[in-house]
Amino acid sequence: MLDQIKKLKKQWNIQISAFSIQINHYHLLFQARTEGQVAKAKQIMHGGTSYQYGKKYRMKYKELWGTQKTMRVWSEQMYWKVAAYICGNLLKHHEVGTFKELESNPFSSYGYFADKCGEDFMKEGIYGIIDVEESVQGELDWEEIKQARLSRYSPV
Repeated sequence: MLDQIKKLKKQWNIQISAFSIQINHYHLLFQARTEGQVAKAKQIMHGGTSYQYGKKYRMKYKELWGTQKTMRVWSEQMYWKVAAYICGNLLKHHEVGTFKELESNPFSSYGYFADKCGEDFMKEGIYGIIDVEESVQGELDWEEIKQARLSRYSPV
C-alpha cells in the first residue's frame, strides 16, 4: 500500500494529503486536478494493490477489497475534518493504543500532521470527530470508557 501511495505521487503527480492503512481497509486524502486523476488514483490503489497482493499470495481481486467510497472535499473546514478522521483511524480501530504510537506508525500520516500543525491541533481535531479512548496523558481510563459506552447505548 505504501508503495502504491508513493507511485501516485511520483509517477502521476497526485499530491497526497493524508493516509491511513488499516488491516482491512485504507483511507486516502489526495488532491486531484482532473477526474482522470481520481480514476487513476482508484486504479492504482485498489487495482494495483490487489494485483500485487494477488501475485504474491495467489488471491483473487474480488476477495481482497469490498466497497469503495469517494468523497469530494468542498471546504477547508471539511478538509480538516476528513484529515483528522483519516489520521486518527488507526486509533479508532484499535490498531494503535495511544497518540504516541500513532505518531511513529508508518501507516498513518498523523506524525507528519502533528509536526506540521502541532500535536494539540491534531489531537483536538481527532477528538472532535472520533471517539478516542485515550486521555491527554496517553492513559486509558477504563471506568470513564465504560461509562461513556453505557451512556451511548442507554435509552434517553
